[in-house]
Amino acid sequence: MLNFDEIFVTRNYFGKPVRRNADTRFVKGEGSYVDDLNMDCVYAGFVRSPHPHAKLGRIDTSKAEALKGVLAVMTGPEVAAVTKPIGSRAITRPTRQHVMATGKVRYVGEPVAIVVANDRYTLEDALDLVEVEYEPLPVVVELDDAMKADAPLIFEEAGTNVLLDDTLTHGDIDGAFRDADLVVKEQFRVQRFSSTPLENWAIIAKYDKGTDSYTVWSNCQQPGRSIVNISGCLGVSSNKLRFIVPDSGGGFGIKLALWPYAVAQCVIARKVDKPVKWIQTRREHLLTGTHTPDCIVDLELALKKDGKVLGLKIQDRQNDGSFVHTAGIYNLIKFATMVGCYNIKATQAHMMSIVSNKAPTVQNRGVGKPVMIFTLERLMTRAANQLGIDPAEMRFRNFVQPEQMPHTTPSGEIYESGNYPETLRTALKNVGYEEFKKQQADLRKEGTYIGIGLSASIEPGTSNLGYYYTSRGTPEYMGNAEGAIVTMDYDGNVSVLLGSVDEGQGHATSVGQVIADMLAFTPDRVTMNTRMDSLMSPFLGHSGCYANRFNDVDMGACIMATKKVRDKVLKLGAHMLKVPESEVTLKDGTVCWKKDTAKAVTYKEVATVAYKQILLLPPGVEPGLKEVAYYKNEIAKLPNKENFNVQMTHSNSVHAVVVEVDTESGMIKFRRYVIVHDCGRHINPGIVDGMAIGSTVHGIGTVLLEEFIYDENGQILTTSFVDYMKPLAVGLPRFELQHLESPCPTSLLGTKAVGEGGAIGSLAAIANAVEDALTPFGVKVTSLPITPEKVMRAIRETKVI
Repeated sequence: MLNFDEIFVTRNYFGKPVRRNADTRFVKGEGSYVDDLNMDCVYAGFVRSPHPHAKLGRIDTSKAEALKGVLAVMTGPEVAAVTKPIGSRAITRPTRQHVMATGKVRYVGEPVAIVVANDRYTLEDALDLVEVEYEPLPVVVELDDAMKADAPLIFEEAGTNVLLDDTLTHGDIDGAFRDADLVVKEQFRVQRFSSTPLENWAIIAKYDKGTDSYTVWSNCQQPGRSIVNISGCLGVSSNKLRFIVPDSGGGFGIKLALWPYAVAQCVIARKVDKPVKWIQTRREHLLTGTHTPDCIVDLELALKKDGKVLGLKIQDRQNDGSFVHTAGIYNLIKFATMVGCYNIKATQAHMMSIVSNKAPTVQNRGVGKPVMIFTLERLMTRAANQLGIDPAEMRFRNFVQPEQMPHTTPSGEIYESGNYPETLRTALKNVGYEEFKKQQADLRKEGTYIGIGLSASIEPGTSNLGYYYTSRGTPEYMGNAEGAIVTMDYDGNVSVLLGSVDEGQGHATSVGQVIADMLAFTPDRVTMNTRMDSLMSPFLGHSGCYANRFNDVDMGACIMATKKVRDKVLKLGAHMLKVPESEVTLKDGTVCWKKDTAKAVTYKEVATVAYKQILLLPPGVEPGLKEVAYYKNEIAKLPNKENFNVQMTHSNSVHAVVVEVDTESGMIKFRRYVIVHDCGRHINPGIVDGMAIGSTVHGIGTVLLEEFIYDENGQILTTSFVDYMKPLAVGLPRFELQHLESPCPTSLLGTKAVGEGGAIGSLAAIANAVEDALTPFGVKVTSLPITPEKVMRAIRETKVI
């Protein structure tokens, strides 16, 4: 692996808050999203089930097909007849599911038919003309009901609604609980929620008769896997599918599994012989655009009287809705953060992925890690209170110490670096922890109820994709990697193309900074195509924008490809200067002689030889200055129940929050919000700050506002922003950020994950603060969201939120 100091020639831009260079065109409305693509498209829409569970009877499409302007209608069974079923990954029970409903519907909004028309107005009329006969079946919505022996089965072939039921034990868990002086346990419930990017799902599919091939334009987050899934369902080789990702308006994980809709569009595109466009509406997005599963988590900590945690047991029940492709993933990813920042020697995890008549779920906003840290950090505070230990001191007594790094958790996760005690010390100082504790009693006498909450968390990055298959055996995917093409053009400027995509994270700016310091010129000479085209992009099955992987494998590929270009430029420059290669260096966009830097050739002059005056090339040197490189993180382990790692970099943070709870209204107001974050070295501190704040706002939405509510009949009641609440700028705290730096030894730049951390650490910090504020009322927080109604009910009646 390259040494950090070997990567850079200069240090003019790395680690500096360089202004993002791609934002101007978006602000000016010059982005090119799927819906902006100038094609002669026809429009697709989906007839969706109004029932959560029903047998499909006759589907009469004749009236819709007779409507002027309608080009084609296909039913779910017709699409299923020409496609292959969806594959599962984490679950172990047999299931069969297609990209559209066939045989029966399993959730409200499941696609039953697809209609294509010349315009959107005709399309909406045609959708209403499709007549579907349903035979309603008994409905199961909640986890407790889905697990009953007589519960209606979502997938009859599975014989149960529990599609993954596995227990993994690491360390001497029996000994830990036998030796414990105290066992603290609690059951936590976390609601179903989602992310709502500015741009919903958008897909255009085109079929070419001449080549018998497909082209799909989509705002997909994980194009590498989508290519495999789409071509697999269509039953065609991957070279018959061109996949293009243009600009994308946010993702947060929600755009990882939109590919089933692309399959349906490809099938019907064969019939109409025109590009078929589908733009998801906001109601469709909230109804069926994939959610985070609601869950019930039972957590137990085995402790000594001095607060030392000996072991941890978790029973994790996830309501994965009705999509087999992602079921079980939320259970397994918890191993990345199962012991948090703590040196806990033994764990036991009972994982249950349970299906129901709720909408599909997908990896979103940190996946299962926010819930894992929420439950662990809530119970750490609860245990501290029971033992009469300050919650901060409780954490100090259990932290993995910096001299213990790298640290391997009981299941095999490798924490590569970090100073967890210093992170907490800094947060306590910045928030004024002791001062607030002193003020608290006096304020309560005046009827003002403030509380302070802490949460120490791990933010993992770069998924080892083999973890999906931990309970199954040999994985389809392993590890994580990315590809990059770096080209120095005729003018000596550089262009970059990744196999991955950008969904608003500022990748082009970061890449420009790194390459500028590698080649000793300015970032404005680097351009990056942030779109993905499978015909040109160096993608892998892992390629995509997910799991905090960009600063690791994506940037690693860029660095390795740039180094290849740099090595060739140095070789050519030395040849042109007629000096040994060991005597040249790079300076201000030139190759110069170390002994006399005035003796130099510009990159443009080097490029002229490489591309035009090729007879002047040294013997054995190929023309051109274009290089391809692939880079993988080397610490990935093969999935093995006894020893595996879910993710490969591990940032850490502490959130320290002070809230005031109005006991007359239940409203919660932030007084202070401090974040101390360690994500290794920063490429661009401005981008890091934006991600830390943005992800924390996501977390605030989870804790206080967002919730998909279903009635007992399986009907979702929250399908607009009138009833699905989101955080607004008004009411957010002023975030006080400070960063520590523990470089990661396993990434080329020493960088770690950034992007999900706030969504992971914020939940427990806020909940701990609310419970602390309401201590005089004896209120416990065991569920989310913490709404004003729940607060008032807890104060007056239930004592539990």
